[in-house]
Amino acid sequence: MGAWAARACTLAILALSLAAEAAAPPLRLLVTTGASLPFADISQGSGEARLQGGIVHDWGLALAQRLGREARFLLMPTRRVGQQLREGGFDVQCFENPQWYSAQDEAWIEWLPRPLMEVVEELVSLPGTPLVRHLEQLQGRTVGVVSGYRYPLLDPLFEAGHLERSLAHNEGRLLLMQSLGRADYSVISHLQFAYARAHDPRLRILVTSPLEVSRTALYCLRQRSSPIPLSELASAQQALLSEGRLEEILRRYR
Repeated sequence: MGAWAARACTLAILALSLAAEAAAPPLRLLVTTGASLPFADISQGSGEARLQGGIVHDWGLALAQRLGREARFLLMPTRRVGQQLREGGFDVQCFENPQWYSAQDEAWIEWLPRPLMEVVEELVSLPGTPLVRHLEQLQGRTVGVVSGYRYPLLDPLFEAGHLERSLAHNEGRLLLMQSLGRADYSVISHLQFAYARAHDPRLRILVTSPLEVSRTALYCLRQRSSPIPLSELASAQQALLSEGRLEEILRRYR
C-alpha cells in the first residue's frame, strides 16, 4: 500500500472513530437539588436550576469521559426522585446509599458494587448547647435535617414524637439556620461542615458533638432501563478509582 493510500486509510478509520464517539448518547446523571457544596454547586436563579461545579459535577464529567460520552446532568427536587426512578430517563446517580431507598425502589435500580467513599454525619450546634454523647440526650430537642433525606438513626425518634424536625432545603441552608439558633442541633456531614466553615466565617462559631449520627458508604446506582450496561459503568468507575481520580477531585474541595 502506498503512502497516500495508507494515509487515506488512517484518516478514514479516524473519521469512523470520531463519528462513533459523536453518535454515543450522553451519560445522564441524576442530581438532587437538595445537594450543596462541596458536593454540588447549583445555581438557583430565576431560570432553571443548573449544576455549575462540586464533587458530583466533577466526578460525573470524569465518568462520562471514561465512557466516551458527554455528561448531561438532570437536576431533580429530592421529593421527586422516587417518581424519576420509576419513570427512568437517566442512567446513573452517584454518591447515594441503599439505606436511603425503599425495597420497592430496588425494582427500578441496581447498585455498582464498589463504594466511592465514606461520609460521617455529626451533630452541629451553637456554643453553650450541651454536647451529645448518647442518643437519649436528644429527647425533646429540635434537630435540623434536610427535607426529603432519610436518617435511619433519627427517623424512628422523629416518628415517635421524641424529636422535632427543623427542615431546610439543603445542608448549606441548614448550617445558616443553625447559626441563627433555629434548631438545637443539625445533622451535617463532616465533609460538608469542614468545607462550609472554611468558606463562611459566620459558621466558625458552630461546634460538633461526639455522637456519630451515621457512617455511610456512598455508591453509584444505575437505572435498570439505562442502555449502558452495569458492567461497563462498574469498569469505568473502577478505572477512575484506581487512578486516584476521585481523591484528586476531593482535594479540590478540602
